[in-house]
Amino acid sequence: MRSLLSAALAVLTLLTVGATAPASAVVDAPIGRIGDTLRVQSGGIVADVTVTNVAPTDIPPGFGYPPHAPRQQLYSATVAIHAVMVPNPSVMATMFSFRGVTPTGDAYLPRNSDAPDALQYAILNAPQGSTVGGRVFWDCYRDLVSTVVLINPRSGEHLAQWNL
Repeated sequence: MRSLLSAALAVLTLLTVGATAPASAVVDAPIGRIGDTLRVQSGGIVADVTVTNVAPTDIPPGFGYPPHAPRQQLYSATVAIHAVMVPNPSVMATMFSFRGVTPTGDAYLPRNSDAPDALQYAILNAPQGSTVGGRVFWDCYRDLVSTVVLINPRSGEHLAQWNL
C-alpha cells in the first residue's frame, strides 16, 4: 500500500511539473474586438494596429484566375497601422501577417492582389511615426472569418487578435 501511494504521488508530481509552462513561454498578445486599437510589440517594432470592417468583398484586380480564382467567398478587412517605433521602413512587411480564422479553427492566409488599397503595398514603406492602411484579402473556402490574428510569419509568434 505504501509503494502504491508513493508511486501515485510521484506520478502526480510529474504531471504537475509537466503541465506548468515556463515563464518565458507565456506571451501576452493583446486581444480585442474589431475596431479596437491594439499595441503590438515584437522584434524592435512597436505599432498601434486597428482592424475594422471585416466583410465580403468583390474580387480585386490581380487576385488570380483559374485555378487560382476564389474558391468560395472572398472576405477582406481594413487595417490601419501607426508605426510608433520601427528599425527600418520596410520591416513590418516581413514581420506582420494577418490571418482570418474561423470558428472551427481554419486559418486563411492573406492573398496577394494588385488592388491599389492592398495593405501588402502600404507596409512596404512605413517609416517611424507614419500611419499606413489598406485591405487584407482572404479566400474563405469553408467557414467564414470570425477572428483576425496578427502573427509573425517567420517565428509563428501570435502578436495580436481581434474578435468579431
